[in-house]
Amino acid sequence: MFRKKFVPVLIFLCGVLCVPAITTAQKHKEFPWNKLPVKGLLLSVPTPAEVPVLCDFIRNALPKEGVNTLALRIEYSYQFKSTPELAEKNALSEQDLKSIVKACKDANIRFVPTVNLLAHQSEKTEIGPLLKQYPQFDESPDYNPPVPWKDGGQFDFYTKCLCPTHPDLFKVLFPMIDELVAVCEADVLHVGLDEAWIIAYNKCPRCGGGDRSEIFADYVTKLHDHLKEKNCEMWMWSDRLLDGKTTNLLGWQASMNDTHRAIDRIPKDIVICDWKYEDAPPTPAYFAMKGFNVLASPCYKADVAVDQVTQVYAARKNGTREDFSLTLAERMKGVFETSWMGPGDFIKAYYGKSDYKLAVDNVNAFKKLFAEIRKVEQSK
Repeated sequence: MFRKKFVPVLIFLCGVLCVPAITTAQKHKEFPWNKLPVKGLLLSVPTPAEVPVLCDFIRNALPKEGVNTLALRIEYSYQFKSTPELAEKNALSEQDLKSIVKACKDANIRFVPTVNLLAHQSEKTEIGPLLKQYPQFDESPDYNPPVPWKDGGQFDFYTKCLCPTHPDLFKVLFPMIDELVAVCEADVLHVGLDEAWIIAYNKCPRCGGGDRSEIFADYVTKLHDHLKEKNCEMWMWSDRLLDGKTTNLLGWQASMNDTHRAIDRIPKDIVICDWKYEDAPPTPAYFAMKGFNVLASPCYKADVAVDQVTQVYAARKNGTREDFSLTLAERMKGVFETSWMGPGDFIKAYYGKSDYKLAVDNVNAFKKLFAEIRKVEQSK
């Protein structure tokens, strides 16, 4: 009885014990922690005259640096067919944009069109195309930029915002972004959403006095759901999802108007671009722990850029578990170096043909960041 009942169990246990176990350390070793899935660069949109120069830069310079993702802040600098009234002067043609897409394909670089879909609807005293053509979408018609312009810092007027609850807003936005995604043959769209200081404005007849985090989360989710229907990934900036008071990151790099609670209300398959320009707080890991894929996003300070990618590597190296799917390590997808000047200035500085300090600093940070990435990738 004993023999009949337990011998098979003993044989099974011996077999298990004799098979070399795949330990956590072994699986950790197998995880390519030093190979970043996303090594990205953000540039502003070129003028039509700059397109050939940009295409040459994409094909010949970016692969050498190790860039595998390029985002362009297209905004309204495209000759939209669905919403022609929104195209700015000197906007790119369809052929211009397709030339850039082709250059990215040639260089094996993923192309990410970018457009601001909440704040940044004005620049100093100039109102942007969307609110010029559709003033009914203005969240605060009676709260406008000071004329002459006066920078009030992070506690005064900054930029105009769209009303996220206007019933007709998506009738304009969706055709525009659908066209942009189609022309760019894109599987991802960066929708901005940073620095939205005017939300649930107290005089807005639709959302005034509402829960800002709920309104923001609902808007984010609607954009996400529409893009998902198009099999398109959504990227957004991080700042509205961070508590500026608790972190002391304050109003630009985080939220001072209570939108941060939206982090627990939005879809987890949104990629968070966590821009931090002055220093390197550990916020990328916070987003990863919340379940989001995240990209550390520096700008013009080389030491900050290197500190940020060091954080990413540390989390990827030490954040694995025995089953490392959907872990902290895997969610730290890489880096997204940002530039907010015209690509002409960036490219001139890259080739040493400009003394424009901001461009030189930005390029220096870019080069040092990607040199560090190449060094770590070549390490064992």
